[in-house]
Amino acid sequence: MNQTPKISDDAATASLEPIIKDAPLPTETPPARTPSWIDRLAQPILAIPLLSAVGALMFIANLGSYPFYTKGEPREAVTVLAMASGGGVILPMRAGVELPSKPLLMHWIAALLSMLAGGVNEWTVRMPSALFGLAGILVCYCYVRRLFEDRAAFIAALMLATSVQYLQSATGARVDMTLTFFLEVAFFEFLLIGEGLTRRRILLYVAIALAILAKGPVGIALPAGVALIWIAAQWRWDLLRDLRLARGTAIVAVLAGWWYVAASIIGGRAFIEKQLVAENFVRFVGAANFHEGHAHAFYYLEGALAAGFLPWTPLLALVFSRALRAPRRVDARLIYMLIWIGVVLGFYSLSHSKRGVYLLPLYPALATIIALYIVDAIDAPAATDRLVGFFASVYGAVLAVVGLLAWSGVAMMFLMPTAMTSLFRLVGVAEVDLIGALHAEASSHVVLAIAMPSPIAIVGIYLFRSKASSEKLTLAISAAMIFVAIGANSIVVAATANTLALKTFAADVLKAIDDHPVGYLLDMNYDVAFYSRRTIPIISFKDSNKPDYLICVESIWEQHLGNVQNEYQIIMTSNPTELDGSDRIYLLKKNSAPVTPTTPDTNV
Repeated sequence: MNQTPKISDDAATASLEPIIKDAPLPTETPPARTPSWIDRLAQPILAIPLLSAVGALMFIANLGSYPFYTKGEPREAVTVLAMASGGGVILPMRAGVELPSKPLLMHWIAALLSMLAGGVNEWTVRMPSALFGLAGILVCYCYVRRLFEDRAAFIAALMLATSVQYLQSATGARVDMTLTFFLEVAFFEFLLIGEGLTRRRILLYVAIALAILAKGPVGIALPAGVALIWIAAQWRWDLLRDLRLARGTAIVAVLAGWWYVAASIIGGRAFIEKQLVAENFVRFVGAANFHEGHAHAFYYLEGALAAGFLPWTPLLALVFSRALRAPRRVDARLIYMLIWIGVVLGFYSLSHSKRGVYLLPLYPALATIIALYIVDAIDAPAATDRLVGFFASVYGAVLAVVGLLAWSGVAMMFLMPTAMTSLFRLVGVAEVDLIGALHAEASSHVVLAIAMPSPIAIVGIYLFRSKASSEKLTLAISAAMIFVAIGANSIVVAATANTLALKTFAADVLKAIDDHPVGYLLDMNYDVAFYSRRTIPIISFKDSNKPDYLICVESIWEQHLGNVQNEYQIIMTSNPTELDGSDRIYLLKKNSAPVTPTTPDTNV
């Protein structure tokens, strides 16, 4: 087994770099074999265009054709809108009334795209995540190829792109994909430095600084934690000197620190308490009066990771099996990948606030480890040929069933919508308008709706019936996920968004209130804020001079708090914002307010 020597002398590193730059060093010498199609496919001349096409199809196609329908996306969008509307770029007030809760790198990029596109919309706000998602899979390929070998790089990039959580994050207007991209660069770049594969240092620190500007101090905490543990495990304390920490600290301080200083000056104590204290310290350790932030048990994230890394999670069994029966040498690079996964998972497991998307920065390392063992199974299949055959049969059967069920669903939607409504109710989907929205989207993409289930089923049948191999298993799952993602984004996600979004409701509210004052009762609704393009204050029960109109969440109205139900009446009701038919939004009108001709007479 070959091992790249550790090089600490800059001159020696410089002389070796031209040799190792274009000749990735495998961690073990595979047996001699005839080059196969997977070798040719994994070469940069084919792999980079293929991965770029996969990313574009999965992340960018249909990106802006449906409205915001979750709380998170419009919450980021109103910040972008504030920037584009002259609200400042250092600390714009969210919807005119709230401080932003995260640093603004993603928002700056979205605002720039909005300026180029001529306005803020769903496409421009989601595009940073899509672009960084695409860049992330290409970066994964390039770094893994440099550190290991071509086939592992291509497989790891495919697995990363087609995992459920990565796909979801690359098509959503949230800051997590921006953070993940720069952390990925920082993690990989440090390993290149540690293994003597590069003389550059500035990229590591620039990536850390931009990760901080994406989501805060976690951008330096995670890379520093992984680096220190790996240095200690490898007893590489000499690397601390080679990292040029003083220069790196200055780079990070200048590139990331300026914004915190400027925002602290503008926002004062309110900014410090929200961004630095509440969003970082309190969200991590928890507090009795802190009720936001997805509190879960310590072990919650393991389940979230298993679900988010689908459809690849079961292949961890292949890794464990080969680790026992045909282990590869645990060298410094593989140890680094394991530490990378462990630090990210452990850090967020200790946090009071837990979400599956927080683990996204470990996905490149997890994909790399599984890809390495898949390559081992390609080169030496005997140790796990039965397990690969089992997985080929199971995945093939599942994909065939998924394809057939999708085609049946399309047929039912056109031919038996009532029966489909009943089936939806059995799984808790009570919003009947979803069927109509699905029908409308399928009708506008009729060729896609009819044709898309077929390749999924065909891939499944092929996988089930053909001779099993690790490379065919990997490529078949990837191909099926690409078809699933295209169909889901074009029809299912778009229909769900059109069913739950408040875009139409916001337009109707503006017509109803005309130029009368309006406020949110206790809690802002970011959908209404974005689509109304209007600054609306938040009103509490203690306010003596309440406006003529209030926008109120259904749950607040039903609590019978204050004297609101005596002072106001419901004049407009939104569509549900959850698929179970709940969480509607009300437009309330003060009983003593003058009659407005444009106010609807019936609920919407």
